[in-house]
Formats: sequence, structure tokens, C-alpha cells
Amino acid sequence: MNFIKKLILTVVTLTIVASLSLTLTGCPPAPPVVEEPTPEEEITPEEEVAAPAVETLKIVYLTPSTDSGYWGVQVAVGVENAIVDIIKKYGVEVEYEMVGPVQEQQFDIYISTLEAVIAKKPDGIAMGQLNPDAVAPLVKEATEKGIRVNLISIGVEPPLTGEQYGQLFYCDQPEQGKMAAEAYVAALQEKGLPLNGVTGVHMSIVIPILEEKINMFVSTLQELAPDMTILETQYNENDITKGIGLMESQLATYGDELVGFFGGNNVTGDAIVKVIEESGRADSLVGIAVDADPLEVEGLRNGYLDGLVVQTPYDQAYNATMGIAEFVLEGIDGPDSVNMPASVVTPANMDTPEMQALLDPTILKYEEE
Repeated sequence: MNFIKKLILTVVTLTIVASLSLTLTGCPPAPPVVEEPTPEEEITPEEEVAAPAVETLKIVYLTPSTDSGYWGVQVAVGVENAIVDIIKKYGVEVEYEMVGPVQEQQFDIYISTLEAVIAKKPDGIAMGQLNPDAVAPLVKEATEKGIRVNLISIGVEPPLTGEQYGQLFYCDQPEQGKMAAEAYVAALQEKGLPLNGVTGVHMSIVIPILEEKINMFVSTLQELAPDMTILETQYNENDITKGIGLMESQLATYGDELVGFFGGNNVTGDAIVKVIEESGRADSLVGIAVDADPLEVEGLRNGYLDGLVVQTPYDQAYNATMGIAEFVLEGIDGPDSVNMPASVVTPANMDTPEMQALLDPTILKYEEE
């Protein structure tokens, strides 16, 4: 049977203005594989999956940004691979839509899209979300209407309690900040740079849970390097040009006292790459960033970044989507939340198979049969 042909895929993109930059706000091992039994391994009745109650499973992936490498590409690969495995495992057709605004900043469109999705009453929603407080009432409403809502990334507490959503798969944000600070200090020491210099901290936009990551970076760095001057966080509104300008201003102000930058997302990481490359100070500046878009990965390879804290978009998306099918078709309900931790990728380990899959989850995408 050609399982891919059974997948009904409609990608709906709500466009306003195409972004000039990717918003990559990922740590995947290979997805679970459904193995065919060998002739010697006869499946017992207890191991067989019962005939599903529905013939067609309707799943929607609501993305905060179709234009994002994180949300629109890496998460999408995890969702789509899970769809293929659902078809194989359960023998059902799957109607699948990916919907959402172009940019993360278009939150009004995100909310109106969620309302429209709920009105369609799909079997499940795999939902990337950035603002738990704002989406909580709609998630609760969808759950009360019998829609399985599994969340991808960020947090849910305290706005939502366990009975008001399905499962949350996330990559702990404060832990990312701690890992980034530790990698930053290690890079300073490796380059022989002082621990009493000046550090620039940069982020895209203000989102409460992402602020926890920034705050943890700052507090951990203060503990590891008490004499370090840590500048007030600068926000670039996901505009790489603005991000470059903010960093160049700090370089002009602090000169050789500035020992490095931390960037809390991929657009900020891209700006760090450009600034360190153009400054000619790759040996005297440290760059640590979050996520893994192509410019960040290139910068890591070329010595303009010293480390990337890479999240787990693929793993979160795959498990969130598979969890919808397990709940709807088998009644299996897993834990309310599952942390899928980040990893630090450096020039020294970036070419290992494990780290390659983290840097580019698209290499895990199933080939069409």
C-alpha cells in the first residue's frame, strides 16, 4: 500500500508580508520506527492494534509562523512524519492541514485562525504556541468540544490545568539559558578572554517564557563570572538589520572591553554571525546563540559562533501528533507534559550524526514511496 498517497495534505498559509528573515525560535533522535515482523516473529493478538473507531482522522497543525524555519519547517517535518506512521500503524486516512500566520508577530491572525480551526471540529490540533495566557481560553474550549489539543513548545502553567488540554511537549527554556551561559564561559576560557569584560545580550521580542531563558542566562553568567558586566537586553523585533545595528553600537561604545554576545533566537544568532565576521574579531569575541538556521550553522562552522543551544522541534512535533492518534484511536493518554531537552552544538561535535540531525531535522524527513 502506498501510505503517502493516503495522506491528504493541505497547507494553508495566511500571508500578509513575507518576512526577510526566518524566525527559528530544535533535538531530534530518529523517530520511532514501526517495524514489520519477521517470519519468525508472529504478532500475538495482544500486540495487534485494534480496528480504529474512525476511518479518517482529521488533524490540524497550527503554527505561529509559516515563514519560520523552526515552526514552518522543522516542526512541520515532525508532524508530517508522524502522519505517515499513523497511516501505517492504524490503517486510516488522515486529512491534514497546516495553518497559521506568516510571522510570529501576527498574533491576532493566529488567534482568529485558532478560532476557525475549532469551528471545523477536527479530531486533533497539534499546536505551536507562544503565549499561554492568551491561548488558554481557546485551548480549554477546544478540549471541552472533544478536540484533542496537544501543545508544542513553551509552557502552559498556570493558565491551563491538565484536564484542559491533551499533552505538552516542550524544551525547557530556563534550562536553555543555563546551558548557554555555561557554553559562553567555556568559550571565553578557551579563547583566553577575560571574565571581567562586557557581554551583550540580545533577543527578538518580549515573550514571558522566553524572558525566563534570558534571565537564566544572565543569572548563571553572574554566578560563573561575578566580575562580568552584562548589558541590558536589546530587542531587534526579529529584524536582522536592526539586530546588527544594536550590536555594532555596543562594539563602538565598548571596543575591546566587549568580549561577546548571547542571542536568544535564530535571527539574533544570525546578527551575531554577521557582526563578528565583519568586525574581524572572531578570535577576541565569543558568540553563543539559540536554534540552528542555515546562517547560524554556517557561522558555527566558520568560527563566528562558538556554540548553539539547539532545541527539539522535530521530537516535540512528532510526539504531539502521534499522541493525538493514540488518544483518539486507542484512548491512550500520556503525561500532561514531557520535557525534550536541548543540546549544545559546538564546532567540535557538529559533524557527528546525532548533532547533524539536531542542526537540520529535515534530513529525517521520510522519502515519498
